[in-house]
Amino acid sequence: MRRLPLLTLLSVLAAPVAEASPLTVRVDAVTYTIDPETLKVDALTGDGATVAVMPALHAPETAAVARDGAGWRWSDAGGRTLRVGTDGSALQLTITATPGADLNWPLPQTMAGTWLVPDGEGMAYEVGDTFWRRQYAHEHCLGATALLSMPAWSYLTEGRTVTYALADGLQSELCLHDQDGLQARLAHNFTRGAETVDLLFTIGAPDPLAPALFYRQYMKAHGQFTPFKAKAVPGLPRLFGAPQAYVWGDGRDLAFLDDLKALGIDRITISYDQDPRSSKNLVGNAYLARAKALGYLAGPYESFDNGQPLATADTPVAVWYDLYPSGCIVKADGQGMTGFANRGCEMSSEAIARHPGAPSPDSRYARHVDDGASQVFVDVDAFGDFKEDFSPDHPMTLDRDRANRLARLRLAIRKYKFVLGSENVTAWSSGVTHYSHGTAQTHAIAIWPLLKDKRFGGWWPPERPGLFFKPFEPTPDEARSLFGASDRLPLFEAAFHDSVVAADRWEFGLVKVVGAERLRFARALLYGTPTMWNLDRKELKRVGPWLKAARDDFRIAHGDGTPVALTGFRWLSDDHLVQQVTYADGRVLTANFGASAWRGLEPDCVRVVRRGKSIDLCPPADSPPFK
Repeated sequence: MRRLPLLTLLSVLAAPVAEASPLTVRVDAVTYTIDPETLKVDALTGDGATVAVMPALHAPETAAVARDGAGWRWSDAGGRTLRVGTDGSALQLTITATPGADLNWPLPQTMAGTWLVPDGEGMAYEVGDTFWRRQYAHEHCLGATALLSMPAWSYLTEGRTVTYALADGLQSELCLHDQDGLQARLAHNFTRGAETVDLLFTIGAPDPLAPALFYRQYMKAHGQFTPFKAKAVPGLPRLFGAPQAYVWGDGRDLAFLDDLKALGIDRITISYDQDPRSSKNLVGNAYLARAKALGYLAGPYESFDNGQPLATADTPVAVWYDLYPSGCIVKADGQGMTGFANRGCEMSSEAIARHPGAPSPDSRYARHVDDGASQVFVDVDAFGDFKEDFSPDHPMTLDRDRANRLARLRLAIRKYKFVLGSENVTAWSSGVTHYSHGTAQTHAIAIWPLLKDKRFGGWWPPERPGLFFKPFEPTPDEARSLFGASDRLPLFEAAFHDSVVAADRWEFGLVKVVGAERLRFARALLYGTPTMWNLDRKELKRVGPWLKAARDDFRIAHGDGTPVALTGFRWLSDDHLVQQVTYADGRVLTANFGASAWRGLEPDCVRVVRRGKSIDLCPPADSPPFK
């Protein structure tokens, strides 16, 4: 049952007033003061400290404040309607504006401390860190339904955390930039379907997991958190603890499955992308039946986002027959929206939803069932980059696009009983997915330029693309941006470990990045996340010992049952390279990412303590040799 917090408004008369005095709202031990004339928000904590929560949004102006239930409501000179109230342990500020308006609200200027940001899995950005200041010399914004894995972040000091959250991150962004240290601002675009933004503020003890633990609690209180047991399908017990793998070339042959069995791999999730117009290395019923018999999950890559002409389409998932080009998104200027990488068009989820019969998500899922698939990976849908459609035949707002995507992801689980994965699952899509490719990645702005870099590899040859098989040697700055241990936090795991299995993007297999293999092996164990692989028979022979070690060590550290909540995180060394995670079942895992042993724990090893018993788990001694 939700607890109603004590709410006292000490300084405002019951009737509307021409010039409003500051509103005083007490939530638990914290007293917030809100100035309706400027929207400045301050707080007085239980220990007597004054905390700047939000600076003034605008110059002082007359505000006529009126009661609104247990809260207060008024309008500002810009035509925005504002309401102050509470939600659980948080102060809530609701802002509503007409489409076309914008909100740009800098957070308080900081000179020290750390930003805790769920950029993918999670980042800890020290305000004064010269490396991150350089990375953010030009402002970068993280969409609150896309690159932020949940719409919540915190500012951490030695004494407290100030947490900021959004009830719904649609059309909101957290923007970071350097200005005498890392600074932040909140941006919101009041477009159709996103005319209201609900801001939540809470202050608590210093905790690196503060934004994740708060948002998990918020979702539970509002009936939005979906644990694994509520998404049960027959194959789901095979997911947790299974390495994630894409198979290429002869990795789609039955002999590859025999190789896996001979290696001792008893659990793995296999995905594949194939074109039935080619007769080479196609996954068929026999392969899927054999995989299922071995205890593996296996199924295709699917996507509903792109449309291309039948005669020239570069992938069968882009073929929509009579729906192309009539089902393409139409922009506000009347032009069609070009598809990803300038391929065809962006398909309207509304046009697809309205289309009677095949082709449809329903018909495609049915075909995968007939093939014998036990899992499906649906690209793009969970990513959170929603589109408007101005077509008179299938008009669509941003929130309607989101609803359509939720519906077709939910369909795969509820009707077709697939284990379902998607790209970059975040809070809004966590209830309709079982696993994610990309959420375990961090610092997304460093990823996209690399994928266009020739050093990383391209799509040739098609049976063994360099994008997945070519070794990549990062510069020191790239290595820290992508994988630096001292800056990472398990924020997504703290919120969703017992709801969604998060892995890296498919381009970032465990052994793709030279020199980062051991660190990434250890972090996957610490966080309880699967390792990612791109495999054919040749690659399996090369990396087999690492794949086997990753599977076996995961079982020792986390078991093969239903995952439990990740409940705590601590840095045990000043350089943040020794880290400890606790789980709801009492397990304590400690990882040493330093260059020398720590209390007998060797570098890149993880110590697992369960019921008083301890074991140290380490990656194989040698990295797989490139041939």
